[in-house]
Amino acid sequence: MTGREVIFYGPIGEAVEQVAPAMGVDPVGIYTACLSMWSMAISDRIFMDPRRKRSPLVSTVLVAGTGVGKNQVLQGARHIMEDSIGVDLKIRETSAITSGAALVDYLYDQMEATEEASGYPDKRVLVLDEEWKETLITVARDRSYGSKIRQAWDCETLRNTNKRKSNNDRPQVVHGARVVFHCHITPEDWAQYVSFKEAAGGSFNRYLPALIQEMPLVRRPAMPEVDTSDLVAAFDWIRGGEHVMRLSKEADHLDWVLRRAERILLKSLPAHQNVYLSRTAEQVRRVAALLACSVGETHISLDHMHAAVSFVGYSVDSVLTLTRDTPGRGRPKSKPEERVVAELTAHPGGIPSAKLQRMTGAHAADLDHMANEGLITIEVIKDGPGRPTRLCRLNKGPRKSAAGTPMPSGGNPFLQALGI
Repeated sequence: MTGREVIFYGPIGEAVEQVAPAMGVDPVGIYTACLSMWSMAISDRIFMDPRRKRSPLVSTVLVAGTGVGKNQVLQGARHIMEDSIGVDLKIRETSAITSGAALVDYLYDQMEATEEASGYPDKRVLVLDEEWKETLITVARDRSYGSKIRQAWDCETLRNTNKRKSNNDRPQVVHGARVVFHCHITPEDWAQYVSFKEAAGGSFNRYLPALIQEMPLVRRPAMPEVDTSDLVAAFDWIRGGEHVMRLSKEADHLDWVLRRAERILLKSLPAHQNVYLSRTAEQVRRVAALLACSVGETHISLDHMHAAVSFVGYSVDSVLTLTRDTPGRGRPKSKPEERVVAELTAHPGGIPSAKLQRMTGAHAADLDHMANEGLITIEVIKDGPGRPTRLCRLNKGPRKSAAGTPMPSGGNPFLQALGI
């Protein structure tokens, strides 16, 4: 478990802090599910970039062992969101979709049905997948699924070019789809089925995983009544028109710090971990936008950003925990840089560069790059006729990033880099 404290912000957070103890479930789990539901509901009215009409879509994954209470968490989230977006959840929610073509087909049918009924093509959908393992097994055979997920996260156009409308023989095209996923999986199934191949392609860094824990038993679990009138008012305001989210001056500065921290984070981690985290700063902006909207504001403040950092930081810790000891299906072979570090660690006296290249498969340019990064030192030794020897040693000082910033040595590198 991560041990990271999450700031439960605004009317959603206040409701979570009331409901979770009464039900005896992890509040982080309820908060996670609420954010994905809220994201879907407001996604056709809230925009981060007015030119591309990109919305702050936030897809989430609850990771917990069998019997920990993922279903109870979901019930608690529905209870909190019922008064504000309950109607949208009933209409826009669907179960697991197991192919890229099926996703576009579902969106296209929904778009046509809503346009015919109300004159407005509604392209919002919440894909609730309580058996994500089964979906991952199925979609592993579908090359188009991962690309559709990546396109939908950016609200781009989705197409089924081989599927035609019966009346005019046109391909199915959905412009600006708003697709949000909320999935459930166990840690063991994550290790086996969340493949590095898809993660390297960028599919899984579109999700925010959250490890949830089993809480002490409550003698009489209950679903307490909560006052979500502020959230109802915020949703009514959102539905009144289109809104563009903007960062305050202080929030914009923190966003810049976050982007630099993300770069440090990715450089400090091996490939089988950093592929899940390459959109960390963007995820913070999206969560902060959702929190601002929950209190009826279009300006993203420093408070919104700090609350978002706490949640995304928890997710980062969750990913590091999930991938630390279990390499997962499809983990790649170690990179030459990793093999160089391993060999030089085992030979502190140094290794000639020519021999080191043969041992690790690294090229001379790789060694020069590592020297420039401060990872190793290369000493040129001329002790006779012929070409000089380049003796490579592992640097004993702290590892440096390209910008010269020391790499974090432990804990959550993302948050450590922020100094908060």
